[in-house]
Amino acid sequence: MSWNTAKKRFQADLEKMSNRARGKYLNDLKKMQLPTFETALRPIPQNERRTDLKDIGFAPGDFAYITEGPHKGTISTVLQYTSEFDQVYLSSVTSKKIIPKENWVPNQSSHLMDYPEPISAKDIKVAAKDKDEKGNVYYVVADDIVQKDKYYDSRYYRWLPKRFIKHHDAIEIPWPNPPQEQKPGALSTSPEVAKEKTWELQSIVKSPFPSKVLKELRNPYSQYKKKALSDIQARKLNAPEMPLSKEQKIYLAKKAAEPKKQLQRLSPEIQDFIGEKIANHVNKIDNPYLLAHLDALSNVKIPDFAKTMSKIEESEKRQQNQS
Repeated sequence: MSWNTAKKRFQADLEKMSNRARGKYLNDLKKMQLPTFETALRPIPQNERRTDLKDIGFAPGDFAYITEGPHKGTISTVLQYTSEFDQVYLSSVTSKKIIPKENWVPNQSSHLMDYPEPISAKDIKVAAKDKDEKGNVYYVVADDIVQKDKYYDSRYYRWLPKRFIKHHDAIEIPWPNPPQEQKPGALSTSPEVAKEKTWELQSIVKSPFPSKVLKELRNPYSQYKKKALSDIQARKLNAPEMPLSKEQKIYLAKKAAEPKKQLQRLSPEIQDFIGEKIANHVNKIDNPYLLAHLDALSNVKIPDFAKTMSKIEESEKRQQNQS
């Protein structure tokens, strides 16, 4: 069993909990959260979450128009979307929050900082920025978006549909540029160093340790090197004997009462009778190839016949010694 599989057994799965158990778990979880980060929302079930970019309809970098709440009428940039709560973080919608010192970002000097405030994805509409003939900048807010005509976007390395404003197919809202990769910092590892091979694949043919070092690494007094097994180890290695049923006991008792089968040599009369029958059958064969085949078979030694004869000789010697 892998660690990931075992770890899931001890993780709380909110989707499998009842409403009462889920509420108690979330209430207990709030006790460990800072007051400014408390939320009363319940996570969305896994099968109802929107994870694909085309299902979400917008991406980080898009302009969003807020339709509800205290920031109604504001146009801001989308920073992040969370499918767990179906919420959006915008760049201009922030509030003062207390940040623990272990979570400070570079150049932060205070526990208070402007932190993005989550907004429900239902309360925003996708917007776009454009310029008129005079060079003035204006925004276009899409009441609804239609997606069609898929194309391959090399920036996202995937197929994406084009976005058009509903009932205005001439107005296209292009997908924004994906977030730029973070620049390497002082503690970052360069790709060349990360790709450098510092180990060799060990083989069963070539030992990774010198032969003289193996005696120092191995324990000569290990219990597994003893040839004698203890009673506990012997019981673990040998399977227990299964109890016999009544029918089996009766069958074994009858077998034990029967006399043992004794092998005896064939009498001269029987040997002559068998030899006569075989000779009469061979004399009737006219095919020379079949006669040659039977002649070759007569010279072949049969192992079972030799074992039977040895058993007969042993029984004869045993009878002679007893007499």
